[in-house]
Amino acid sequence: MSDWRFHLLTLPDRVWVDRDLPLQDAKVITPLSGPASISGRLPLGYRGIETPDRKRALVEWGSAIVAEQEGRDPVFGIVDEISTDGDWLSVGAGGFTSYPQGMPWTGPQLSSTKIDTLDVVRAIWDRLQSYAGGDLGVVVDPVKSGMYLGKPEGQALTAAKQRQAYMQEQLDYTKAQAEGDAQLVEQYATKALTAVGLPKGGLLIRQQSAPSGDKRSKRNLWFKGNADGLTGGYTWDGKKWVELSTAKFNAASDWFFQWLDQKEVLKDSKAMYSKTKTEFNDAKSKVSDLSDQKAEPYQLSWWETHDLGSVISDLAQETPFEFREESKWVGDDVLSHRIVVGVPEFGVRREDLRLEIGVNVTAPPPLVESDYASHVLVLGAGEGRSMLNSLASKDRGRLRRTVVVERKDLTRKDRVDATARTEVHARDAEWSFESLSLVDHPMCPYGSFDVGDYLYLNGDAGWTQLDQWVRVTEIAVDCVTGNIDLKVVSA
Repeated sequence: MSDWRFHLLTLPDRVWVDRDLPLQDAKVITPLSGPASISGRLPLGYRGIETPDRKRALVEWGSAIVAEQEGRDPVFGIVDEISTDGDWLSVGAGGFTSYPQGMPWTGPQLSSTKIDTLDVVRAIWDRLQSYAGGDLGVVVDPVKSGMYLGKPEGQALTAAKQRQAYMQEQLDYTKAQAEGDAQLVEQYATKALTAVGLPKGGLLIRQQSAPSGDKRSKRNLWFKGNADGLTGGYTWDGKKWVELSTAKFNAASDWFFQWLDQKEVLKDSKAMYSKTKTEFNDAKSKVSDLSDQKAEPYQLSWWETHDLGSVISDLAQETPFEFREESKWVGDDVLSHRIVVGVPEFGVRREDLRLEIGVNVTAPPPLVESDYASHVLVLGAGEGRSMLNSLASKDRGRLRRTVVVERKDLTRKDRVDATARTEVHARDAEWSFESLSLVDHPMCPYGSFDVGDYLYLNGDAGWTQLDQWVRVTEIAVDCVTGNIDLKVVSA
C-alpha cells in the first residue's frame, strides 16, 4: 500500500494553503450512501496557519482536507471538527455529502404532485449551491429512480371541479341576467309613474273596478281594464280617483305594457337562475364527495423542512437508491465532485477477489445480535389522535413484542409506513457479523473493490465455518498501518 498525502484548501474560494499537510495518525473512511470521513492529528501550532491574504486557514466549515493515495481517486472532506488534545489538534472532516445535514430548505417552496425521488435530491443540491458561499461544485448523476413522490388529483375529481367551475360561470351569468331584468322592471314602472307626475315606488294596478283600501294611495297608478286592453288611467287625489288626460294615459300605458312584458322576462330569468343554482350545488356536492381524490403534493418548505440531509437519507431508504461520493482531479489544482447513484443499488460480485480468515482477514469476525420485536409502532408528526402512525408486524414464532419508534420528522403517511416496515425488518434478533479486519493482500488488494461490491468470504470463524458472500458498506483505512476495517452485510 502506497503512502497517503494530504492537502488543505480554503472554502468556498478553494485556495490551496498546504499541498503536504502533516496529518498524523490519519484514518480515511468511505461509506455507502453517506459522507466520507478524514480524521487525524496536527501539531498544535498548525492552528495559526494563514491564507495568502492573512486569514486563518484551518477553520470549521471554511476549509477542506483532501486525502489521496497513488492510483486511487482523492477523498474530499469539509473540516467540521477541531479540538485540542495536549500538544495536538484533533481534526475531523466529512465528505461533501455531509453538507446538507442540518440545513433547512430556504427560498420558494418546492411542491409537486409527481416528482421522481432523485429529482428531489437534485433540487436540494441545486438550491443549496445556488447561494453565495454554498457552491461546492457537486453534480448528482442524472439517473431516475422511477419512484414518484406526491399524489396527483384523481381524474373524477378533476372532472367534477371542471363541472363546478362551469356551473359557477353559468350561475354568475344567470344571476346577473336576473338582476338586470329586475332593474328593467323597476325602470319601466318608474317611467310609467313619472309620465303622470308620480314619484317612483308606487304601485301599477290593472283591474276593472276601482281599487280600495291600501291601494288608494297618492303614489299608485290604476289602469282600468284587463288582459284584453285598457279603457283608462287614474290617480288618487286623496278623496277620489281622477282620470288621466289622453296624453298622460297614452304615455303611461306604453311604459305599463313594457313593464308587463319585462315582468315575464324576469320570471323566466329567475327560474333559470334557480335551476342553475340547483345544478351548481349538485356539482359542488360532487366535488365534496370526491375529497379522497384530492392531490397531495410532495413539499419542501422553509417552515417544515429543516434537515435536508435527513430528507436525502430517508428518500434513499424508501425508494430505494444508493449513492457514493466521487472526487477526481481536473488538472493539478482543481477537483470535481460527483454523487454516483445506483438504483436500487450498485456494486458488482467480485469473482476475482477472495477474503479468507487467517490469510487476509486478520481475525474471526465478532458476532452481534440485533434487537427483537414482532411489532413496531412508528409515531410521526402531529399530536394526539391526529398524529401520523403506522404499525408493522412480522411473525417470527416468538412472543409478541411491540416497540415504539418516535419520528417527529416524518410528515407524510407513506414515509411513516415505510419506516415501520424497515424497523420491524431489522429487529429479527439474529446473530450476525457486521465487520471484518483485513490487511492489504494479493487475494484482495486495497483499491481493487469499492463500497457496494460483493466479496466472497470463507474460513473458520470459531463459532461456525463461513462460506458466503458479503457486501461492503464501508471501508475504513488506517493510513499509518495500512490496516483495513470493513463494515459488511451478509449477502
